[in-house]
Amino acid sequence: MTKTLSQLIGLIFFSISLIACSTTRQSNNDQQDVLTALTIFVQAFENGDLELMEASFAEDATGFPRAIMSNELSFPIQISDYLRVQGIDPQMRQLVAMWHASDEEPPYMLLDPLDLVIQLYGDAALATFHLIDGDALSRRSFVLAKRAGDWKIVHLHASNVISSE
Repeated sequence: MTKTLSQLIGLIFFSISLIACSTTRQSNNDQQDVLTALTIFVQAFENGDLELMEASFAEDATGFPRAIMSNELSFPIQISDYLRVQGIDPQMRQLVAMWHASDEEPPYMLLDPLDLVIQLYGDAALATFHLIDGDALSRRSFVLAKRAGDWKIVHLHASNVISSE
């Protein structure tokens, strides 16, 4: 093998390893940035900071309002309350308004996301986790998109299941 060919092969392997390291570093940075964006949103929700919650969402964000599945609901279910919405779930807005009207101080609630999984797809990410409160299991799915260098929520799906046992 000639010296030039050997150098070329070495340069190719070096370039491939740089690309792999750069992709891994970018992936790790994006993973951390998505986690930071979610943490900011969750803490804003816990503190009833509607302005910061809204800033976490993209302008064209959609969501499915929190649905509760249980055999023992104490209220009638109106299907129209669970259709896709633009932006933040109206139920979240109502909850924040209720907190603000109370005599309580933030944080109004402490969430402990369990089994967090963040899956990256280029400039998109899917983040899922569970919340457990006694016999209630809450499931959350967030779709985030990188917009102008910042990760924004573009979709939120929330559902709760209450054990019948």
